[in-house]
Amino acid sequence: METVPPKKTGIADNLPQVPAIFHDTRFFYGLIAAFFIFYLLSGIWIFGLLVGVCLIGLVALEFLQGTHEHGLKTEIKETAIALLLAVVVWFGAGFVLQTPSPLNAIVSCSMLPHIQRGDMVVLQGGLISAPHANVSSLVGIETAQIYEDGQLLAVANGSLYGYCALHRADPLCDRFVSNPPSFTERHGELLFGYDKCEIVYPKTGARQAGPCVSYLEVGKVKYRENLSNSIVVYQPNRGEYYSRVGDIIHRAFITLTSADDNRTYFLTKGDNNPVFDIQVYDEQSKTGNLPVEISRSKGRVILQAPFVGYLKLFISPSAIATPDGCDRQYAKWG
Repeated sequence: METVPPKKTGIADNLPQVPAIFHDTRFFYGLIAAFFIFYLLSGIWIFGLLVGVCLIGLVALEFLQGTHEHGLKTEIKETAIALLLAVVVWFGAGFVLQTPSPLNAIVSCSMLPHIQRGDMVVLQGGLISAPHANVSSLVGIETAQIYEDGQLLAVANGSLYGYCALHRADPLCDRFVSNPPSFTERHGELLFGYDKCEIVYPKTGARQAGPCVSYLEVGKVKYRENLSNSIVVYQPNRGEYYSRVGDIIHRAFITLTSADDNRTYFLTKGDNNPVFDIQVYDEQSKTGNLPVEISRSKGRVILQAPFVGYLKLFISPSAIATPDGCDRQYAKWG
């Protein structure tokens, strides 16, 4: 009598029995598409989390299926080759584009309407397109001297806008909200002027007016927001307020060469933000932001791909929840 050799078992054969539908990758793709649509329509973070779980499940399923068909060693080898190829492509693209980070996913809404949350952007190193000015020093510019109709009224950390966000009962803030053009802020040699912007809420159609910075004056020359300036990604210095969230993608407003250290910096502002980055100050942590030294720039945006950046967001729990500011846009810059 011929003896039948015992059937070899692998990892997939030892798994608990689950419904056959979970063995079909099309099921996971369908779930990912459904949860992604629900997330875009509702903004509810749990749907984004479910997309991330399904993505992880899909990768695990394809690995197990590959192991069952080709064996564990072969699957590990193919996975290692794929990862190595991805690393080579990443560093190769960085070399060609002259940047350590050729791709970046957008997690905030500070650049609406020109760059959307969930976009993937391609970066290129090199020169930043923005006006240039010279100053003698940038020391102490995080402190704001507040003027009303040219008369010095107070000194605040960050900006008058930030101060009034926390002290709305102050009569000064009532005047600021009702007539922002009468207020200016001096930060060292930099003078910021305010105006009244229209704020639009696209989902509801509601509109309101609010103060926002309209110009920067350096050496008696006024510079206004210019949408042709470069959009840059930079790494904040450790200890700054924005360093808590990682890389920042904002538009370069101006570059400044400081005579006291002979270095060049740039000032940035989100298109959907009312004030410059250096005007942002957190009272609780007592931290603000400084001008960005050119060396901290990771590059300027040259291309953007809608929705692709969500792949990173869905596997980063801290980035799934929709941040503040995504429900409105400053129409003045639209």
